Amino acid sequence: MDEKILKNAQNLYNQEEWSKAIELLDTLLTTHDKQEVAEANRIRGWSYYYLGIKGNESHKTENLEKAEEYFKLSLAGAKENKTKVSALNGLPLVLWILGKKQEAKLESFKATEKFPQEPSIWNTKSILFRWAGDFETSVDVCEKVYRTAVAKKDFRTAGHGKHNRGNALASLGKVEEAKKDYEKALKMYKKHEKKTGENASFHLKRVNEKLSSL
Repeated sequence: MDEKILKNAQNLYNQEEWSKAIELLDTLLTTHDKQEVAEANRIRGWSYYYLGIKGNESHKTENLEKAEEYFKLSLAGAKENKTKVSALNGLPLVLWILGKKQEAKLESFKATEKFPQEPSIWNTKSILFRWAGDFETSVDVCEKVYRTAVAKKDFRTAGHGKHNRGNALASLGKVEEAKKDYEKALKMYKKHEKKTGENASFHLKRVNEKLSSL
């Protein structure tokens, strides 16, 4: 039963129903299994993250602080690397937005030390480089993310790599190159949907918004 709840919560998250995902976990999840609790906290962390950056501005800090709390709880209890990697990807982003930039850099460094071959960990690092204004380094790291993810047939992360590379290129004023990367990101996300059956509409929507803004 709890595995089904976790799956449904993940689906709600994928559909941008972040508040509903949290509510489902808070009201129906009864497990005491440490890994399942860690997975629930991972989903809560990401849901609060997006509520923080895309939700009501008056609740931004509150939601981001909850995201930080749940990512840390997830890391404390996670047994599976997939859960750890996801939480490690979210935590530095939350910390950076909350103004804890040195802590964010440290967490990202620790993550790349722990999972050096995991492309999504480097994807988070590429975002921090971009947020710090180091667009050229971000471009290079994003390309590494893309190539490593494609080799692992992790097409969602490959899409993230091209999406974020497009963002960095756009910041450098390289509009045509950015368009090419955004278009490649769309292909990767669609490939991910076809391979896994998972809904990638959230990511597709974001890339299409970037394309239309160029």
